[in-house]
Amino acid sequence: MLNLEQMKWWGWGGENIDFIISDKPELWSYIKKVVGIDGEPTYTPPIKFEDIELSLQILNEKFINQIKTIIDKERFTFDKKDRLIHSYGKSFRDLWRIRHGIVNASPDCIIYPLSEDEIAKVIKAAKEYDVVLIPFGAGSNIAGCLEANNGSGRMIASLDMKLMDKVISVDKISNTARIQAGALGPQMEKQLNSYGVTLGHFPDSFEYSTLGGWIATRSAGMQSDKYGKIEDMVLSLRMVTPEGTIVTRTVPKSSNGIDVNHICIGSEGTLGIITEAVMRIHKLPEERKPYGYLFPDFESGVKAVRECVEKYTAPVVTRLNDPGKTALSLAYRNKSSLLKSLLGNIVKWYLKSVKKFDFSKSCLMLTVFEGDKETFDKMKKKVNKIYKKHGAFNLGTGPGHAFEKGKYDFPYLRDFVMDRNIMADVSETSTVWSNLLPLYYLTFESIDKAIKKTVKTGFLGCHISHTYHTGASLYFTFGCQQIPGYEIEQYLYIKKAAEDAFMKGGATLSHHHAVGFEHMPWLKDDISETGIKAVKGLKVSLDPGNIMNPGKIIPPDGNEINWGLSKGDIEKFESGINAGG
Repeated sequence: MLNLEQMKWWGWGGENIDFIISDKPELWSYIKKVVGIDGEPTYTPPIKFEDIELSLQILNEKFINQIKTIIDKERFTFDKKDRLIHSYGKSFRDLWRIRHGIVNASPDCIIYPLSEDEIAKVIKAAKEYDVVLIPFGAGSNIAGCLEANNGSGRMIASLDMKLMDKVISVDKISNTARIQAGALGPQMEKQLNSYGVTLGHFPDSFEYSTLGGWIATRSAGMQSDKYGKIEDMVLSLRMVTPEGTIVTRTVPKSSNGIDVNHICIGSEGTLGIITEAVMRIHKLPEERKPYGYLFPDFESGVKAVRECVEKYTAPVVTRLNDPGKTALSLAYRNKSSLLKSLLGNIVKWYLKSVKKFDFSKSCLMLTVFEGDKETFDKMKKKVNKIYKKHGAFNLGTGPGHAFEKGKYDFPYLRDFVMDRNIMADVSETSTVWSNLLPLYYLTFESIDKAIKKTVKTGFLGCHISHTYHTGASLYFTFGCQQIPGYEIEQYLYIKKAAEDAFMKGGATLSHHHAVGFEHMPWLKDDISETGIKAVKGLKVSLDPGNIMNPGKIIPPDGNEINWGLSKGDIEKFESGINAGG
């Protein structure tokens, strides 16, 4: 048995990592207040591992015998815990089901390939014996991309890519690196840093996601303002499909017809398995510092962000929180944070009496500046001038350092609140600048209305985390107490309100979380029926046997999408809450 670290099956992160709330003295009281908890909540821990029953294994003996000639026995397992870990990703729906022992389908075996040659042989065997394959990076996907419920009676194998984790080569003259797809974020950056370079891609899931997963889902990192999304970083790649291996050339740009790289990028494992890619890299910055600012309101912050983009002076990180996310961020701080030091009585008096801040509307901006000494100083000076013009107060480096220290911790908080019967999840999108605030107001109202139809009160906040010349992303976070016995219906009702607002407001179904099946009901509105036809054509061409991660991205023909609840179920739930039931 391989000794690979996997995320815990019931939540985020390794099994030995828990969310420590004791050093955040204001957080739990804030959460209780905002979601309306009096006293102590109902404790809802996950089910015991030994009490979970997995689906009956389907074992294709011809395929198994073939795999035994390709993969060493320690890299080919039927272990229950391994199967459970590979059953779901980490969306709220995934975690709620697995924590309650609801595991309707699991992969029948797990394969850990060491090379592209092994992957090609496994795919060839799967094609020959009609076995489904689901690529698996680190399991952090939150869009249903890892569901194993579409095998149609066939054996399902999960291909875990973690052993293919090497930075193969670095070309510092061309600023490129050839990297295997199974490289986890921290491992990859450590290898790149030894050459004095970085990829510059740091998504919230950085510690538990892989290069191949980033490419397959069109991931975005916290520093996308400078480095772009993952699709902006790929020069060439290799992807093994049931019909052969796609190989593209390492060139900066080309005019060779339809971009084959972009056929593979965002394919979510439905066309084949990405084995490696040549990525654009950058020298490590000479200087890097985070800063915090407080804006009088969200609208002022948006204007400041847009002006920075228009004048090509955007920091490497721009994270503008609305009032809700600002309140959560301040409550999240530990004992030695800025809350007590920087926002002490003197600063509060100054902001309220002199600057006329209304703290209920104030918005926290977190930024990072980096570059050589000259570039760093010029950029910071220009940004400070723009922010000040729009009413911002410079809080110094304290808030930025606090954010940098805990920037990967928020998913652990979700596990903590789920233990206390609280739902917490996110929905994100992007739109053009002229539509950003109208979309924000529309979506905020839609989610808020949905929450308050199910419970009396809840948490709702939003932040801007990725900016571009033409627009930006909006990232909504919401949470509330769950209705016992109707937890999934309640969640889907609120999630649907967010996605419906995105479509109504002219935005996209997701900026960087992918389609999977959780966002599939909105795909036709997003890319058009003919667009879906084009994607289906690629699927039929490269995977005629439908063995590669079936049931993702492409909506079924003529049937209502299996979203976990039928349209009638959601309407029944809505009728019940409207009637006070």
